[in-house]
This record gives sequence, C-alpha cells and structure tokens, in this order.
Amino acid sequence: MRNIAAPDPKVRESAADEVTDLVSVYSLADGRVLAGVLAAAAECETDPAALEAQLNAIIQLGSLAEPEMVARLRDLDIERLPGELGDYVEDILEG
Repeated sequence: MRNIAAPDPKVRESAADEVTDLVSVYSLADGRVLAGVLAAAAECETDPAALEAQLNAIIQLGSLAEPEMVARLRDLDIERLPGELGDYVEDILEG
C-alpha cells in the first residue's frame, strides 16, 4: 500500500495493479481501506496510466468499494480525463 503514493508513476501504477491481482484475498475491512486509499490517490493522480490502474483496482474491488469510500472521486472533472477514464469514474460512482 505504501507504493500507492510513490514519487514514480510507474511504481504507483504497479502498486494499483498489485491490488487488482490480489483482490480475492482481501477482507471486507481491508478492501474498504484500499478503496479509500486508491480513491484518494486517483483524486490527485497526474499520470494517466497510474490513474487507469487505480480506477481499475477500485472497480475490481467491487462491493468492497463502498460509496462513502470512493465519494471523493466526485471531485474529478471527468470531462477532462484522458480516454475512457471518465467512464471508469462514472461506473465506480454509480456502483
């Protein structure tokens, strides 16, 4: 989880991918915390690849990503996000 906030965007991307790889082993509490941390990271992410990995990890966490844990994603300007990342955010927020 420490690498979610690493200075290097490739490390942040890899950290989010690791969450996705291990999603089936998280407890409810761990999943909620991870969803919140990933949402906080995504809110200020500047690298498109890292942002995509963070949003994908939240999506993969599924029901563990409760609405109150990802609500900060509402602050993102989805119209300005690259590619289909705005759709990712909408999917997460619509739950």
